[in-house]
Amino acid sequence: MKQQRIIVYIAALFKSTFENVHILGLFGIIAAQTFFLLEIVEFVGFNALRIIFSIIALTNFSLLLFSIFQNYWLRIFGVGVFLLLLWVNLLNFRYFGSTMHLGTLLNIGFLPVLGSQILLLIRWFDGIYLISFIAGIFFFKKSQKISIIKRIPAVSFFTCMWLFLQVFHYYASTQSPLNSAKRYNEPFSRWDVYTEIRFESTDHKGSVLYFGFLWTYGLDLYRINKNPGLALEIPESNFTVHIPDNKKRNIIAIQVESLDKNVIHHTVKGKLVMPFLHHLTQASNYFPKIFAQHTSVGGTSDAEFCVLTSQYPLGHKGTFYTVGLEQLPSIPAILNRNEYNTLVFHGNNGSFFNRKQGLLALGFQQTFFKNDFSINDPDKWHTIKDMDFLLQVKQILTGVKSPYFAYIITLTSHTPFDLIDEKDYVSDFQADDPVVKNYLNSMAYVDSALEKFITAMQQMDPEILIIIFGDHCSNINEPEYTSYSIKGLEPIPLFILDPLNQSSKEISVAGTTIDFGPTLFDYLDIEIPEFWQGKSLFDEQNKNTFIFNSPYYFDTQNRMQKISDQSVDTEEMDRIQKYIW
Repeated sequence: MKQQRIIVYIAALFKSTFENVHILGLFGIIAAQTFFLLEIVEFVGFNALRIIFSIIALTNFSLLLFSIFQNYWLRIFGVGVFLLLLWVNLLNFRYFGSTMHLGTLLNIGFLPVLGSQILLLIRWFDGIYLISFIAGIFFFKKSQKISIIKRIPAVSFFTCMWLFLQVFHYYASTQSPLNSAKRYNEPFSRWDVYTEIRFESTDHKGSVLYFGFLWTYGLDLYRINKNPGLALEIPESNFTVHIPDNKKRNIIAIQVESLDKNVIHHTVKGKLVMPFLHHLTQASNYFPKIFAQHTSVGGTSDAEFCVLTSQYPLGHKGTFYTVGLEQLPSIPAILNRNEYNTLVFHGNNGSFFNRKQGLLALGFQQTFFKNDFSINDPDKWHTIKDMDFLLQVKQILTGVKSPYFAYIITLTSHTPFDLIDEKDYVSDFQADDPVVKNYLNSMAYVDSALEKFITAMQQMDPEILIIIFGDHCSNINEPEYTSYSIKGLEPIPLFILDPLNQSSKEISVAGTTIDFGPTLFDYLDIEIPEFWQGKSLFDEQNKNTFIFNSPYYFDTQNRMQKISDQSVDTEEMDRIQKYIW
Protein backbone atom coordinates (compact mmCIF):
# COMPACT_ATOMS: atom_id res chain seq x y z
CA MET A 1 0.00 0.00 0.00
CA LYS A 2 2.82 2.36 0.93
CA GLN A 3 4.68 1.52 -2.28
CA GLN A 4 1.55 2.20 -4.33
CA ARG A 5 1.21 5.65 -2.74
CA ILE A 6 4.82 6.46 -3.59
CA ILE A 7 4.28 5.37 -7.20
CA VAL A 8 1.10 7.45 -7.44
CA TYR A 9 2.93 10.48 -5.98
CA ILE A 10 5.81 10.15 -8.44
CA ALA A 11 3.40 9.72 -11.35
CA ALA A 12 1.48 12.83 -10.29
CA LEU A 13 4.76 14.70 -9.90
CA PHE A 14 5.93 13.90 -13.42
CA LYS A 15 2.48 14.51 -14.88
CA SER A 16 2.26 18.00 -13.34
CA THR A 17 5.85 18.75 -14.29
CA PHE A 18 5.58 17.89 -17.95
CA GLU A 19 2.15 19.43 -18.30
CA ASN A 20 3.78 22.61 -17.01
CA VAL A 21 7.07 22.23 -18.94
CA HIS A 22 7.02 20.80 -22.47
CA ILE A 23 9.55 17.97 -22.67
CA LEU A 24 10.89 18.99 -26.11
CA GLY A 25 11.59 22.54 -24.90
CA LEU A 26 13.44 21.14 -21.91
CA PHE A 27 15.40 18.77 -24.17
CA GLY A 28 16.94 21.73 -26.00
CA ILE A 29 18.17 23.23 -22.73
CA ILE A 30 19.66 19.90 -21.62
CA ALA A 31 21.41 19.55 -24.99
CA ALA A 32 22.92 23.04 -24.67
CA GLN A 33 24.12 22.28 -21.14
CA THR A 34 25.67 19.02 -22.33
CA PHE A 35 27.61 20.73 -25.12
CA PHE A 36 28.81 23.37 -22.66
CA LEU A 37 30.02 20.81 -20.14
CA LEU A 38 31.63 18.49 -22.67
CA GLU A 39 33.76 21.28 -24.14
CA ILE A 40 35.10 22.64 -20.88
CA VAL A 41 35.72 19.23 -19.32
CA GLU A 42 39.40 19.30 -20.30
CA PHE A 43 39.95 22.67 -18.60
CA VAL A 44 38.57 21.55 -15.24
CA GLY A 45 39.59 17.90 -15.28
CA PHE A 46 36.12 16.49 -14.58
CA ASN A 47 35.36 12.84 -15.37
CA ALA A 48 32.21 11.50 -17.04
CA LEU A 49 30.43 10.96 -13.71
CA ARG A 50 30.86 14.61 -12.79
CA ILE A 51 29.58 15.72 -16.19
CA ILE A 52 26.44 13.65 -15.64
CA PHE A 53 26.09 15.11 -12.17
CA SER A 54 26.41 18.68 -13.46
CA ILE A 55 23.78 18.06 -16.16
CA ILE A 56 21.37 16.61 -13.59
CA ALA A 57 22.01 19.48 -11.17
CA LEU A 58 21.50 22.21 -13.77
CA THR A 59 18.45 20.49 -15.26
CA ASN A 60 16.91 20.01 -11.83
CA PHE A 61 17.37 23.71 -11.06
CA SER A 62 15.77 24.62 -14.41
CA LEU A 63 12.77 22.43 -13.59
CA LEU A 64 12.49 24.10 -10.19
CA LEU A 65 12.32 27.55 -11.78
CA PHE A 66 9.84 26.37 -14.44
CA SER A 67 7.63 24.90 -11.70
CA ILE A 68 7.59 28.25 -9.90
CA PHE A 69 7.13 30.57 -12.90
CA GLN A 70 4.41 29.88 -15.48
CA ASN A 71 4.38 33.13 -17.45
CA TYR A 72 5.42 32.30 -21.03
CA TRP A 73 7.42 35.48 -21.69
CA LEU A 74 9.16 35.27 -18.33
CA ARG A 75 10.19 31.71 -19.14
CA ILE A 76 11.48 32.67 -22.58
CA PHE A 77 13.43 35.56 -21.09
CA GLY A 78 14.94 33.25 -18.47
CA VAL A 79 15.85 30.61 -21.05
CA GLY A 80 17.43 33.28 -23.25
CA VAL A 81 19.53 34.67 -20.39
CA PHE A 82 20.59 31.17 -19.30
CA LEU A 83 21.63 30.07 -22.80
CA LEU A 84 23.44 33.37 -23.37
CA LEU A 85 25.35 32.86 -20.11
CA LEU A 86 26.32 29.35 -21.22
CA TRP A 87 27.58 30.60 -24.58
CA VAL A 88 29.41 33.67 -23.26
CA ASN A 89 31.10 31.58 -20.58
CA LEU A 90 32.07 29.03 -23.21
CA LEU A 91 33.74 31.76 -25.29
CA ASN A 92 35.52 32.94 -22.17
CA PHE A 93 36.74 29.38 -21.54
CA ARG A 94 38.12 29.16 -25.06
CA TYR A 95 40.00 32.42 -24.55
CA PHE A 96 40.98 32.46 -20.88
CA GLY A 97 40.43 28.93 -19.59
CA SER A 98 37.82 29.91 -17.00
CA THR A 99 34.22 31.02 -16.75
CA MET A 100 33.44 34.72 -16.95
CA HIS A 101 33.58 36.72 -13.75
CA LEU A 102 30.60 38.95 -12.99
CA GLY A 103 32.90 41.98 -12.93
CA THR A 104 33.78 41.28 -16.56
CA LEU A 105 30.18 40.48 -17.47
CA LEU A 106 28.98 43.82 -16.08
CA ASN A 107 31.60 45.60 -18.19
CA ILE A 108 30.19 44.06 -21.35
CA GLY A 109 30.89 47.30 -23.25
CA PHE A 110 34.34 46.01 -24.15
CA LEU A 111 32.87 43.28 -26.39
CA PRO A 112 32.78 45.42 -29.59
CA VAL A 113 36.49 46.04 -29.05
CA LEU A 114 37.18 42.32 -29.39
CA GLY A 115 35.70 42.31 -32.89
CA SER A 116 37.40 39.61 -34.91
CA GLN A 117 38.71 37.88 -31.78
CA ILE A 118 35.16 36.84 -30.90
CA LEU A 119 34.54 35.57 -34.43
CA LEU A 120 37.65 33.41 -34.15
CA LEU A 121 36.33 31.85 -30.95
CA ILE A 122 32.96 30.89 -32.43
CA ARG A 123 32.51 27.30 -33.64
CA TRP A 124 29.86 26.03 -36.07
CA PHE A 125 28.28 23.83 -33.39
CA ASP A 126 27.60 26.90 -31.22
CA GLY A 127 24.35 27.02 -33.17
CA ILE A 128 22.96 24.55 -30.60
CA TYR A 129 22.39 27.51 -28.25
CA LEU A 130 20.31 29.40 -30.81
CA ILE A 131 18.42 26.24 -31.79
CA SER A 132 17.67 25.53 -28.11
CA PHE A 133 16.28 29.03 -27.68
CA ILE A 134 14.07 28.73 -30.77
CA ALA A 135 12.84 25.34 -29.52
CA GLY A 136 11.93 26.95 -26.21
CA ILE A 137 9.96 29.71 -27.95
CA PHE A 138 7.96 27.13 -29.88
CA PHE A 139 7.42 24.35 -27.37
CA PHE A 140 6.94 26.30 -24.15
CA LYS A 141 3.95 27.95 -25.80
CA LYS A 142 2.30 24.50 -25.69
CA SER A 143 2.86 24.10 -21.94
CA GLN A 144 -0.30 24.07 -19.86
CA LYS A 145 -0.82 26.33 -16.86
CA ILE A 146 -1.73 24.47 -13.67
CA SER A 147 -2.83 25.66 -10.26
CA ILE A 148 -0.49 26.51 -7.40
CA ILE A 149 -1.75 23.56 -5.37
CA LYS A 150 -0.87 21.10 -8.15
CA ARG A 151 2.58 22.67 -8.47
CA ILE A 152 3.47 22.28 -4.78
CA PRO A 153 4.73 18.65 -5.12
CA ALA A 154 6.98 19.57 -8.05
CA VAL A 155 8.37 22.68 -6.34
CA SER A 156 8.97 20.76 -3.11
CA PHE A 157 10.59 17.82 -4.89
CA PHE A 158 12.95 19.86 -7.06
CA THR A 159 13.91 22.13 -4.15
CA CYS A 160 14.81 19.14 -2.00
CA MET A 161 16.59 17.51 -4.92
CA TRP A 162 18.64 20.67 -5.59
CA LEU A 163 19.72 20.91 -1.94
CA PHE A 164 20.49 17.18 -1.84
CA LEU A 165 22.61 17.38 -4.98
CA GLN A 166 24.67 20.26 -3.59
CA VAL A 167 25.31 18.46 -0.30
CA PHE A 168 25.93 15.13 -2.03
CA HIS A 169 28.38 16.65 -4.49
CA TYR A 170 30.34 18.35 -1.74
CA TYR A 171 30.68 15.23 0.40
CA ALA A 172 31.29 12.96 -2.58
CA SER A 173 34.11 15.23 -3.69
CA THR A 174 35.65 15.42 -0.23
CA GLN A 175 35.71 11.63 0.07
CA SER A 176 37.90 11.08 -3.00
CA PRO A 177 40.58 12.97 -4.91
CA LEU A 178 39.57 15.22 -7.78
CA ASN A 179 40.18 13.88 -11.24
CA SER A 180 42.33 16.95 -11.91
CA ALA A 181 44.58 15.96 -9.00
CA LYS A 182 45.30 12.63 -10.68
CA ARG A 183 45.97 14.44 -13.92
CA TYR A 184 48.71 16.51 -12.34
CA ASN A 185 50.11 13.53 -10.38
CA GLU A 186 49.51 15.30 -7.11
CA PRO A 187 48.41 13.59 -3.87
CA PHE A 188 45.23 15.11 -2.43
CA SER A 189 43.72 14.56 1.02
CA ARG A 190 40.16 15.38 2.14
CA TRP A 191 41.31 18.80 3.33
CA ASP A 192 43.07 19.40 0.03
CA VAL A 193 39.91 18.69 -1.91
CA TYR A 194 37.97 21.08 0.30
CA THR A 195 40.49 23.84 -0.39
CA GLU A 196 40.43 22.88 -4.07
CA ILE A 197 36.68 23.47 -4.17
CA ARG A 198 37.04 26.67 -2.17
CA PHE A 199 39.75 28.04 -4.41
CA GLU A 200 38.00 26.91 -7.57
CA SER A 201 34.86 28.75 -6.51
CA THR A 202 37.01 31.84 -6.02
CA ASP A 203 38.86 31.79 -9.32
CA HIS A 204 36.01 30.53 -11.52
CA LYS A 205 37.74 27.43 -12.86
CA GLY A 206 34.98 25.11 -11.67
CA SER A 207 32.47 27.09 -9.63
CA VAL A 208 29.74 27.09 -12.28
CA LEU A 209 29.94 23.31 -12.47
CA TYR A 210 29.94 22.94 -8.70
CA PHE A 211 27.33 25.51 -7.77
CA GLY A 212 25.65 26.87 -10.92
CA PHE A 213 25.30 30.44 -12.17
CA LEU A 214 23.03 31.61 -9.35
CA TRP A 215 25.53 30.77 -6.62
CA THR A 216 28.61 31.82 -8.57
CA TYR A 217 27.36 35.22 -9.71
CA GLY A 218 25.59 35.84 -6.43
CA LEU A 219 28.93 35.40 -4.67
CA ASP A 220 30.61 37.67 -7.23
CA LEU A 221 27.95 40.33 -6.69
CA TYR A 222 28.53 40.19 -2.95
CA ARG A 223 32.28 40.64 -3.40
CA ILE A 224 31.89 43.52 -5.85
CA ASN A 225 29.35 45.45 -3.77
CA LYS A 226 30.85 44.69 -0.40
CA ASN A 227 31.55 48.15 1.03
CA PRO A 228 35.09 48.29 2.40
CA GLY A 229 34.35 51.56 4.18
CA LEU A 230 36.58 54.58 3.82
CA ALA A 231 39.73 53.74 1.90
CA LEU A 232 42.90 54.08 3.92
CA GLU A 233 45.49 56.64 2.85
CA ILE A 234 48.96 55.60 1.78
CA PRO A 235 51.77 57.63 3.40
CA GLU A 236 53.29 60.19 1.02
CA SER A 237 56.78 58.92 1.84
CA ASN A 238 56.12 55.93 -0.43
CA PHE A 239 55.93 58.25 -3.44
CA THR A 240 58.90 60.48 -2.63
CA VAL A 241 61.65 57.91 -3.07
CA HIS A 242 64.70 59.84 -4.28
CA ILE A 243 66.84 58.46 -7.10
CA PRO A 244 70.26 60.14 -7.46
CA ASP A 245 71.20 61.21 -10.98
CA ASN A 246 74.13 58.79 -11.08
CA LYS A 247 71.73 55.85 -10.60
CA LYS A 248 69.25 56.85 -13.28
CA ARG A 249 69.33 54.47 -16.23
CA ASN A 250 67.04 53.62 -19.10
CA ILE A 251 64.95 50.62 -18.06
CA ILE A 252 62.91 48.28 -20.24
CA ALA A 253 60.56 45.69 -18.75
CA ILE A 254 59.28 43.08 -21.22
CA GLN A 255 56.24 41.08 -20.15
CA VAL A 256 56.04 38.04 -22.42
CA GLU A 257 52.63 36.49 -22.99
CA SER A 258 52.24 32.89 -21.71
CA LEU A 259 55.98 32.41 -21.16
CA ASP A 260 56.56 29.22 -19.16
CA LYS A 261 59.80 28.53 -17.40
CA ASN A 262 59.77 25.03 -18.89
CA VAL A 263 59.63 26.12 -22.53
CA ILE A 264 63.00 27.89 -22.19
CA HIS A 265 64.74 24.53 -21.77
CA HIS A 266 62.38 22.47 -23.95
CA THR A 267 63.80 20.71 -26.99
CA VAL A 268 62.22 18.94 -29.94
CA LYS A 269 64.50 16.32 -31.49
CA GLY A 270 67.44 17.97 -29.76
CA LYS A 271 66.62 21.49 -30.97
CA LEU A 272 65.87 24.24 -28.43
CA VAL A 273 62.53 26.00 -28.83
CA MET A 274 63.85 29.27 -27.35
CA PRO A 275 67.63 29.31 -27.87
CA PHE A 276 67.99 33.02 -27.07
CA LEU A 277 66.25 32.90 -23.69
CA HIS A 278 67.99 29.61 -22.95
CA HIS A 279 71.31 31.39 -23.53
CA LEU A 280 70.21 34.20 -21.20
CA THR A 281 69.82 31.75 -18.32
CA GLN A 282 73.64 31.71 -18.29
CA ALA A 283 74.24 35.30 -19.41
CA SER A 284 72.11 37.28 -16.95
CA ASN A 285 70.75 37.28 -13.43
CA TYR A 286 68.27 34.44 -13.86
CA PHE A 287 65.54 33.57 -11.36
CA PRO A 288 64.13 30.07 -12.01
CA LYS A 289 61.83 29.82 -8.98
CA ILE A 290 59.29 32.52 -9.80
CA PHE A 291 55.52 31.96 -9.86
CA ALA A 292 52.66 33.93 -11.39
CA GLN A 293 49.99 35.68 -9.35
CA HIS A 294 47.11 34.62 -11.57
CA THR A 295 43.36 35.04 -11.09
CA SER A 296 40.66 34.18 -13.59
CA VAL A 297 39.65 37.82 -13.99
CA GLY A 298 42.70 38.48 -16.17
CA GLY A 299 46.09 36.80 -15.94
CA THR A 300 47.91 39.41 -18.02
CA SER A 301 46.42 42.39 -16.18
CA ASP A 302 47.19 40.62 -12.89
CA ALA A 303 50.85 40.51 -13.91
CA GLU A 304 50.89 44.20 -14.84
CA PHE A 305 49.25 45.17 -11.56
CA CYS A 306 51.51 42.99 -9.40
CA VAL A 307 54.73 44.01 -11.16
CA LEU A 308 53.98 47.73 -11.21
CA THR A 309 52.51 48.08 -7.70
CA SER A 310 54.09 45.20 -5.74
CA GLN A 311 50.63 44.28 -4.43
CA TYR A 312 48.68 41.03 -4.49
CA PRO A 313 45.95 40.92 -7.18
CA LEU A 314 42.42 41.96 -6.33
CA GLY A 315 40.90 38.76 -7.69
CA HIS A 316 37.27 39.85 -7.40
CA LYS A 317 37.01 42.21 -10.36
CA GLY A 318 38.87 43.37 -13.46
CA THR A 319 42.10 45.07 -12.37
CA PHE A 320 41.77 48.12 -14.58
CA TYR A 321 38.16 48.77 -13.60
CA THR A 322 39.29 49.27 -10.03
CA VAL A 323 38.70 52.63 -8.37
CA GLY A 324 41.74 54.31 -6.81
CA LEU A 325 44.64 52.96 -8.88
CA GLU A 326 46.12 56.45 -9.01
CA GLN A 327 46.56 56.38 -5.23
CA LEU A 328 49.10 53.54 -5.36
CA PRO A 329 52.89 54.14 -5.25
CA SER A 330 53.54 52.30 -8.50
CA ILE A 331 56.87 52.10 -10.30
CA PRO A 332 55.86 54.71 -12.93
CA ALA A 333 54.38 57.02 -10.28
CA ILE A 334 57.66 56.98 -8.34
CA LEU A 335 59.84 57.32 -11.44
CA ASN A 336 57.74 60.25 -12.68
CA ARG A 337 58.78 62.20 -9.59
CA ASN A 338 62.39 61.50 -10.45
CA GLU A 339 62.17 63.05 -13.94
CA TYR A 340 61.77 59.75 -15.78
CA ASN A 341 59.73 59.40 -18.95
CA THR A 342 57.36 56.48 -18.45
CA LEU A 343 55.83 54.65 -21.40
CA VAL A 344 53.79 51.48 -21.91
CA PHE A 345 53.37 49.49 -25.15
CA HIS A 346 50.81 46.82 -26.07
CA GLY A 347 49.73 45.55 -29.49
CA ASN A 348 46.04 45.13 -28.65
CA ASN A 349 43.28 47.70 -28.17
CA GLY A 350 43.70 50.05 -25.23
CA SER A 351 39.97 49.76 -24.52
CA PHE A 352 40.25 46.02 -23.95
CA PHE A 353 39.52 45.49 -20.24
CA ASN A 354 39.98 49.26 -19.79
CA ARG A 355 43.75 48.74 -19.96
CA LYS A 356 44.67 52.21 -21.26
CA GLN A 357 42.78 54.08 -18.54
CA GLY A 358 44.09 51.73 -15.89
CA LEU A 359 47.73 52.14 -16.92
CA LEU A 360 47.34 55.91 -17.10
CA ALA A 361 45.92 55.81 -13.57
CA LEU A 362 48.99 53.87 -12.44
CA GLY A 363 51.14 56.76 -13.63
CA PHE A 364 52.32 56.11 -17.18
CA GLN A 365 52.81 59.37 -19.06
CA GLN A 366 52.43 57.84 -22.53
CA THR A 367 50.57 54.78 -23.79
CA PHE A 368 50.91 53.05 -27.16
CA PHE A 369 48.28 50.56 -28.29
CA LYS A 370 47.08 48.95 -31.50
CA ASN A 371 45.99 52.16 -33.21
CA ASP A 372 49.38 53.77 -32.55
CA PHE A 373 51.23 51.22 -34.71
CA SER A 374 51.42 50.60 -38.44
CA ILE A 375 49.99 47.15 -39.14
CA ASN A 376 50.88 45.94 -42.62
CA ASP A 377 50.84 42.20 -41.87
CA PRO A 378 48.28 41.60 -39.09
CA ASP A 379 47.87 38.40 -37.12
CA LYS A 380 44.60 36.46 -36.93
CA TRP A 381 43.23 38.95 -34.41
CA HIS A 382 44.06 41.78 -36.81
CA THR A 383 46.62 43.07 -34.33
CA ILE A 384 50.34 43.64 -34.80
CA LYS A 385 52.71 40.69 -34.63
CA ASP A 386 55.48 40.80 -32.03
CA MET A 387 58.29 41.05 -34.58
CA ASP A 388 56.83 44.22 -36.13
CA PHE A 389 55.62 45.43 -32.75
CA LEU A 390 59.07 45.35 -31.13
CA LEU A 391 60.66 46.92 -34.21
CA GLN A 392 58.29 49.88 -33.98
CA VAL A 393 58.77 50.12 -30.21
CA LYS A 394 62.51 50.46 -30.82
CA GLN A 395 61.87 53.23 -33.34
CA ILE A 396 59.70 55.10 -30.83
CA LEU A 397 62.27 54.73 -28.05
CA THR A 398 65.00 56.27 -30.21
CA GLY A 399 63.17 59.58 -29.87
CA VAL A 400 62.47 59.38 -26.13
CA LYS A 401 64.56 61.49 -23.79
CA SER A 402 66.58 59.63 -21.15
CA PRO A 403 66.04 58.41 -18.53
CA TYR A 404 62.96 56.41 -19.41
CA PHE A 405 61.05 53.40 -18.15
CA ALA A 406 59.39 51.42 -20.94
CA TYR A 407 56.94 48.64 -20.10
CA ILE A 408 56.36 46.32 -23.07
CA ILE A 409 53.58 43.72 -23.22
CA THR A 410 53.83 41.15 -26.02
CA LEU A 411 50.81 39.43 -27.55
CA THR A 412 51.63 36.92 -30.31
CA SER A 413 51.98 33.94 -27.95
CA HIS A 414 48.50 34.41 -26.49
CA THR A 415 46.22 31.40 -26.18
CA PRO A 416 45.05 29.62 -28.37
CA PHE A 417 48.62 30.07 -29.74
CA ASP A 418 47.54 30.21 -33.38
CA LEU A 419 47.73 33.95 -34.05
CA ILE A 420 50.50 33.57 -36.62
CA ASP A 421 50.57 31.43 -39.75
CA GLU A 422 53.13 28.82 -40.67
CA LYS A 423 54.79 31.34 -42.99
CA ASP A 424 55.81 33.27 -39.86
CA TYR A 425 57.44 30.29 -38.16
CA VAL A 426 61.17 30.60 -37.53
CA SER A 427 61.26 26.85 -36.86
CA ASP A 428 58.78 24.16 -37.78
CA PHE A 429 58.33 22.22 -34.56
CA GLN A 430 55.99 19.25 -34.89
CA ALA A 431 53.79 17.74 -32.18
CA ASP A 432 50.84 15.37 -32.15
CA ASP A 433 48.76 17.81 -30.13
CA PRO A 434 47.92 20.93 -32.22
CA VAL A 435 47.93 23.21 -29.17
CA VAL A 436 51.43 22.06 -28.23
CA LYS A 437 52.61 22.51 -31.81
CA ASN A 438 51.18 26.03 -32.02
CA TYR A 439 52.59 26.99 -28.64
CA LEU A 440 56.12 25.82 -29.38
CA ASN A 441 56.20 27.57 -32.75
CA SER A 442 54.72 30.75 -31.28
CA MET A 443 57.35 30.81 -28.53
CA ALA A 444 60.13 30.19 -31.06
CA TYR A 445 58.85 33.19 -33.03
CA VAL A 446 58.73 35.35 -29.90
CA ASP A 447 62.24 34.23 -28.93
CA SER A 448 63.56 35.40 -32.29
CA ALA A 449 61.71 38.71 -31.98
CA LEU A 450 63.14 39.28 -28.49
CA GLU A 451 66.68 38.54 -29.64
CA LYS A 452 66.48 41.08 -32.46
CA PHE A 453 64.91 43.74 -30.25
CA ILE A 454 67.27 43.33 -27.29
CA THR A 455 70.35 43.23 -29.51
CA ALA A 456 69.26 46.44 -31.22
CA MET A 457 68.45 48.20 -27.92
CA GLN A 458 71.81 47.25 -26.39
CA GLN A 459 73.59 48.61 -29.45
CA MET A 460 71.61 51.83 -29.19
CA ASP A 461 72.23 52.18 -25.43
CA PRO A 462 75.12 50.05 -24.05
CA GLU A 463 74.01 50.83 -20.47
CA ILE A 464 70.34 49.93 -20.80
CA LEU A 465 68.84 47.64 -18.13
CA ILE A 466 66.38 45.07 -19.48
CA ILE A 467 64.02 42.85 -17.50
CA ILE A 468 62.21 39.90 -19.13
CA PHE A 469 59.50 37.81 -17.49
CA GLY A 470 56.35 35.82 -18.21
CA ASP A 471 52.90 37.00 -17.17
CA HIS A 472 51.56 33.50 -16.53
CA CYS A 473 52.11 30.01 -17.85
CA SER A 474 50.46 28.52 -20.93
CA ASN A 475 48.31 26.06 -18.95
CA ILE A 476 49.27 23.17 -21.22
CA ASN A 477 49.45 19.70 -19.71
CA GLU A 478 49.98 17.13 -22.41
CA PRO A 479 52.39 14.17 -22.69
CA GLU A 480 54.50 16.12 -25.18
CA TYR A 481 54.72 19.28 -23.09
CA THR A 482 53.72 20.29 -19.58
CA SER A 483 53.54 23.84 -18.22
CA TYR A 484 53.67 22.91 -14.57
CA SER A 485 53.68 19.86 -12.33
CA ILE A 486 51.76 21.16 -9.31
CA LYS A 487 48.28 22.57 -9.71
CA GLY A 488 48.11 26.09 -8.29
CA LEU A 489 51.75 26.98 -9.00
CA GLU A 490 52.59 28.54 -12.38
CA PRO A 491 56.38 28.75 -12.89
CA ILE A 492 57.51 31.70 -14.98
CA PRO A 493 61.05 32.98 -15.64
CA LEU A 494 62.65 36.29 -14.69
CA PHE A 495 65.80 37.69 -16.30
CA ILE A 496 67.74 40.85 -15.48
CA LEU A 497 70.12 41.81 -18.30
CA ASP A 498 72.74 44.37 -17.39
CA PRO A 499 75.59 45.15 -19.83
CA LEU A 500 77.41 46.93 -16.98
CA ASN A 501 77.48 43.72 -14.94
CA GLN A 502 79.07 40.87 -16.87
CA SER A 503 78.83 38.41 -13.97
CA SER A 504 75.80 36.16 -14.41
CA LYS A 505 74.25 33.95 -11.78
CA GLU A 506 71.22 31.84 -11.09
CA ILE A 507 69.30 32.97 -8.01
CA SER A 508 66.99 30.23 -6.73
CA VAL A 509 64.97 32.32 -4.29
CA ALA A 510 61.22 31.65 -4.41
CA GLY A 511 59.27 34.68 -5.52
CA THR A 512 56.33 36.00 -7.50
CA THR A 513 55.50 38.96 -9.72
CA ILE A 514 54.96 41.21 -6.68
CA ASP A 515 58.70 40.89 -5.98
CA PHE A 516 59.85 42.36 -9.31
CA GLY A 517 59.59 46.00 -8.24
CA PRO A 518 61.53 45.58 -4.98
CA THR A 519 64.12 43.46 -6.81
CA LEU A 520 64.60 46.14 -9.48
CA PHE A 521 64.93 48.94 -6.92
CA ASP A 522 67.31 46.90 -4.78
CA TYR A 523 69.45 46.09 -7.82
CA LEU A 524 69.71 49.81 -8.62
CA ASP A 525 70.35 50.58 -4.94
CA ILE A 526 67.12 52.59 -4.66
CA GLU A 527 65.05 52.76 -1.49
CA ILE A 528 62.14 50.29 -1.54
CA PRO A 529 58.77 51.85 -0.55
CA GLU A 530 57.45 50.47 2.74
CA PHE A 531 53.97 50.05 1.28
CA TRP A 532 55.12 47.50 -1.27
CA GLN A 533 54.27 43.93 -0.31
CA GLY A 534 56.97 42.19 -2.30
CA LYS A 535 60.56 41.49 -1.32
CA SER A 536 63.88 41.83 -3.09
CA LEU A 537 64.99 38.52 -4.52
CA PHE A 538 68.57 39.58 -3.79
CA ASP A 539 67.82 39.92 -0.07
CA GLU A 540 69.21 37.10 2.05
CA GLN A 541 66.62 37.87 4.75
CA ASN A 542 63.90 36.00 2.91
CA LYS A 543 60.25 35.90 3.98
CA ASN A 544 57.24 33.75 3.18
CA THR A 545 56.12 33.75 -0.45
CA PHE A 546 52.38 33.43 -1.04
CA ILE A 547 50.61 32.83 -4.34
CA PHE A 548 47.08 34.18 -4.71
CA ASN A 549 44.44 31.40 -4.87
CA SER A 550 47.03 28.69 -4.27
CA PRO A 551 46.93 26.25 -1.33
CA TYR A 552 50.74 26.37 -1.26
CA TYR A 553 53.37 28.85 -0.16
CA PHE A 554 57.15 28.94 0.20
CA ASP A 555 58.62 29.48 3.65
CA THR A 556 61.70 31.50 4.56
CA GLN A 557 63.89 28.54 3.59
CA ASN A 558 62.31 28.40 0.10
CA ARG A 559 60.55 25.15 0.94
CA MET A 560 57.08 24.52 -0.45
CA GLN A 561 54.47 24.13 2.29
CA LYS A 562 50.74 23.58 2.49
CA ILE A 563 48.94 26.59 3.97
CA SER A 564 46.52 24.18 5.66
CA ASP A 565 49.40 22.38 7.38
CA GLN A 566 51.06 25.47 8.82
CA SER A 567 50.07 28.30 11.12
CA VAL A 568 50.67 31.23 8.76
CA ASP A 569 48.91 34.56 8.37
CA THR A 570 47.55 35.06 4.85
CA GLU A 571 45.53 38.23 5.54
CA GLU A 572 48.15 40.35 3.78
CA MET A 573 46.92 38.99 0.46
CA ASP A 574 43.66 40.92 0.94
CA ARG A 575 45.25 44.10 2.29
CA ILE A 576 45.03 46.05 -0.97
CA GLN A 577 41.22 46.07 -0.75
CA LYS A 578 41.49 48.51 2.15
CA TYR A 579 43.03 51.11 -0.15
CA ILE A 580 41.38 50.70 -3.55
CA TRP A 581 38.14 49.16 -4.76
